[in-house]
Amino acid sequence: MLQIRTVLCPVDLTDLDVRAIDLAVEVCRSFGARLILHHNVGNIPSGPAVSWMYHKEHQNGRSPEKKAADALRAMLTSLPPEIRGEARLSNGGTADAVLHVEEDTGADLVILSTRGASTPDHSSVTEQIIEQSRCPVLALHEGPPPALHIAPSDARIFDVLVPTDFSPSGERATFYACELARVLPLRLHLLHVVPRKGSWVETGSFLAGTQILEDRSVTEARRQLAAAVPQELENRVTVHVEIGDPAEKIAETAVRLGVSCVIMGAHARTLLRRFLTRDTSLALLHKMECPVWFVPETVAA
Repeated sequence: MLQIRTVLCPVDLTDLDVRAIDLAVEVCRSFGARLILHHNVGNIPSGPAVSWMYHKEHQNGRSPEKKAADALRAMLTSLPPEIRGEARLSNGGTADAVLHVEEDTGADLVILSTRGASTPDHSSVTEQIIEQSRCPVLALHEGPPPALHIAPSDARIFDVLVPTDFSPSGERATFYACELARVLPLRLHLLHVVPRKGSWVETGSFLAGTQILEDRSVTEARRQLAAAVPQELENRVTVHVEIGDPAEKIAETAVRLGVSCVIMGAHARTLLRRFLTRDTSLALLHKMECPVWFVPETVAA
């Protein structure tokens, strides 16, 4: 059974914090987890360091970053009384600071808001966290509040898209999604995208052969998807196979199905891979309007 004991919610003290905190509160309430609110105040050459920690039981803590400390204290005070909350204030590179707090607190899930995309020479903070996090990361985007709600008692069932390429990372994400569905009111849509082979403008035997290969790939993908569905979840899981560019088809399917969230594997990437390859999961980070729940390769299946 999936267990989430600690949720880390990085905040930048802007309006984007509200949606991330609200969703983090729902997760904590559903799993009985504690909530860590974390704010990083800036950069220092020596790397991330937790300079101040505020706990509900220690309300006389002192902080050199008083404005940020007061804001975190107000956030903790506004949490529902049943939520066990604490906050951490740090200095350092933002992504490194978040990963440091994640490791220090043993977080099982990071929930954060994201804005903007990477440039060729600079990875966004969210992308850096997704690539290096040892635990799943639930990324929310700017725009309307997400339709996703994490509450077992909610009468509504939320549709969730789970893309997989049948790699170990994809298999772990599928397993993770199924474990979530055992706890939460989710309807899963498992999706595999078969990359298009050859060119559809060609004619004759080559095109016919391409069609046969793709038909076989689709049949095999449906078989593999069906085999990944636990028997007790069969009535809440639908399988889908598409042909084309994975990132484009995943985004199109999410819109067509009106899903509330996408759960997918996050491949670990080296600096070399960043410049030489395209990563579907990170390509989708800024393409999707709904939250994307990234499951790293380190999560046990």
